[in-house]
This record gives sequence, C-alpha cells and structure tokens, in this order.
Amino acid sequence: MNARFLQTDHLRRGFTITELIVVIGVIAVLAGILLAAMGGVRRKAMSTRTESTMTEFSKACDTFQLEHGRYPGVIPEDVLADTDVPKISGTENALLDLMGGARVDSPTFTDTDFAIFENEITFGSTGWKLRLNLDLMGAGPLVNGTPYAPYFTPQDSVLVAMKSDGDSAPYPFGRQAGAPVLVRQIPELMDAWGQPIVFVRRARPSGPLAALGPISTSEVRPQFYMNSMKPYTTSMKLGEFGKDQNVLSILNTAPDENATFAQILRHPSLGSFGDALKAQAGTARGAYILISAGPDGIYFSRQDGPGTLQVPIDDIIEGNPDYQNPTIVKEYDDIRIFGGG
Repeated sequence: MNARFLQTDHLRRGFTITELIVVIGVIAVLAGILLAAMGGVRRKAMSTRTESTMTEFSKACDTFQLEHGRYPGVIPEDVLADTDVPKISGTENALLDLMGGARVDSPTFTDTDFAIFENEITFGSTGWKLRLNLDLMGAGPLVNGTPYAPYFTPQDSVLVAMKSDGDSAPYPFGRQAGAPVLVRQIPELMDAWGQPIVFVRRARPSGPLAALGPISTSEVRPQFYMNSMKPYTTSMKLGEFGKDQNVLSILNTAPDENATFAQILRHPSLGSFGDALKAQAGTARGAYILISAGPDGIYFSRQDGPGTLQVPIDDIIEGNPDYQNPTIVKEYDDIRIFGGG
C-alpha cells in the first residue's frame, strides 16, 4: 500500500527548475532559427516580387522601343538634366509615355482632353512644358499624334501616388529643391518594400558614361545623366522607410559621384575591367537601367557592399584597390536590371 502511494507520488512530480530552463532554452533556440528562416523566405519573396515588377516594366520599355525607335520618356533626357533635380523623375517620365496621361505643350496645342488639365510643369529655361491629366493615365499614350493602347498595365499595388507629410510638404518623398507642386502626384513605380524604382535611360550612345547636367554644348556630353534619378536619390525622407539618401547613399557621399554611377552602369568584363580610373570609359551594360534600393531602402548604402555599420565605405573608385573592380557592385543588396543594346 505504501509502495503504491510512493509510486503515484513519484509519477505526479513536476519538472525541476533546471529542466524548465533547459526546455525554455531549446524552445528559444528553435524559435530563433525559425524566425531567421522565415525572415530569409520573406526577403526572398519580396526580392522576387520586385524583380518581377522590374522585368515587366523592362519588357514594356523594349516593346515601346521596337515600335517607336526610342525608349519611353515624354521629355528628353537633356531637358530633364537642365536642372539639378528635375521636376519629374526618369521613372515618371517613362510611365507617362507607356501609359498616357500627359501631353507636351506647344503653341499649336489643340488636344481637348488637355484643354482643362490638372497640372502644367515647366522645365527650366528649355521652354518645354508638360500638361497632365492623370485620369487618362492607363488609357494609353499619344505617340507622334497616334493613340496607342497602354504598354504597361501593372497591378494597383505597384503604382502608388505618394503623399507628402507635414515635414516635407508639398514635396513627395521629402524632396527639397525642384519638385513641382501638383494637384495630384504622378504615381510611382514601387518595389515590394514600398520604395520607388529608379529608371534612367541613355541619352546618347557615346561619351563618358555618367555625369550631371546641365552641360554646355562646348563640353562632352555623357551617355547617362544622373539628374533623372535625383528626385529619389537625394530625398531626405524616401518612401515607406523614410531614409535620408543624402547622408546614406554613396551616390551622394562618394568623392566622385559621376564615376561611382559609371561603376554601377559599366559592364564588369568589357573595356576597362579592373581599372578604377577608367570607370567613365567603360562599356554600359545596356541602354537603360532599373534600380530598386532593396531591403535596406537606400540606393547603394555606404553601410552595404564592402561597407559596414562600423566602417562605412564611400569610395569604390579610388579607395581600397579591393573595392575598385566593377564586380564590387554585386555585393550591394540593390536590385539592378539592364535593358537594351
């Protein structure tokens, strides 16, 4: 009888403190592994979504070029480069040509759909004007006087008309100089992290790879102007993450930002491979480039690639020789897609 009671009492005994600590520790380790795995899966899924959006946009650009002999953009690159930060980005410029919603104004302007318009944007001293009717964005563009079906028809979640906040009003994304005051903002092409995607098309097939405008007619003009991406890359409070690109992106902090962008543009296995001083003489990988800032929300962060939080790296042109090879660009978490010849 006593033996039976002792056995029952033994069976009812709970866990000791040591056993509980061990179990909790095991659960914590397993939870950490699971969360890390889930984070990796989520990041991969968002990267895949972003790449899909960029690929679809790239296909639309290529189709547009096949039909019209140029890549999309209602305003020429030289006109966008007339001011340091143009009033529309290169991405907005292309979207308006792919989807409609804009007309270039002229003295003989007679389009009744744009007789009453939401916004008129004047581009510096160039004399170019752009009229917007965003109700018609998605109805298709008018190219050389002929209407076309839209070349790009994305999901609603991909195109977002960002609103400015009290700290940066009336500029979207915290833009400071050069941003227009619009009744409605032109929708932005967004990545899966809620950040705008950069689109820069080549202005000409020869010359140094990259530079800022305006450039006088007496100087050599670049293949790619940096100006058309500056509404995003110089933002003080960009997109969902609200990061200040001016202090975090090597596109602003590098000693030579033009050569830095050339390093991002150039083909890693042609021309000046491995010669940092010839970045501007390299061969472009395509006629245009699309860039997503990736999961950190910063275009080529100084704390990404070869840099770290403790030791940021600004110079991938004339700094440490290990950083000067154009293949270093692959170490950044930014997503790049090139298109065209």
